[in-house]
Amino acid sequence: MKLVRPTQHYREQIMAYRTTFLNIGEQPYGGSSLRRFDDFNKWLTKVIYQEQGDKLPQNSVPSTQFLSIVNGRLIGLINIRHRLTPELLMESGHIGYSIHPDERRKGYAIEQLRLGLIEAKIIGLEKVLVTCDKSNIASSKTIKKVGGILENEVISSDKDEIVQRYWIEI
Repeated sequence: MKLVRPTQHYREQIMAYRTTFLNIGEQPYGGSSLRRFDDFNKWLTKVIYQEQGDKLPQNSVPSTQFLSIVNGRLIGLINIRHRLTPELLMESGHIGYSIHPDERRKGYAIEQLRLGLIEAKIIGLEKVLVTCDKSNIASSKTIKKVGGILENEVISSDKDEIVQRYWIEI
């Protein structure tokens, strides 16, 4: 697996990834709000703009978007937020990620998150917050396998679900 930045080369795979998640009623976490974009070029512009970090909306922070690629295929998405707002500190953390539903239970999430932690260190982070819904046992196991230590659980402000907050030293 390798992490790469999104480009036009991956346009069809990214939009197919989006469609798969929409069709099963899931959110493609770690996708810079990909679910809201039916126009790839607008999404890519947003991704580039967010990485530059200049003049972002009040609730946004600089972030770096990656695609997880295995043998030329898009397996997952991972987004690294360079800093946290109070809201991100409570519920979302530094890293959001997802794995294509057809590729789950193959160990890809662990490798993706491990590679994401390397990228987080490159941008200067020493400790990252990664969260997941308490009901997402697979994500909880993934976070723990890369060194996540559960700090606490909070109630999500928009979903009324319990969110687990894990810290990882890198």
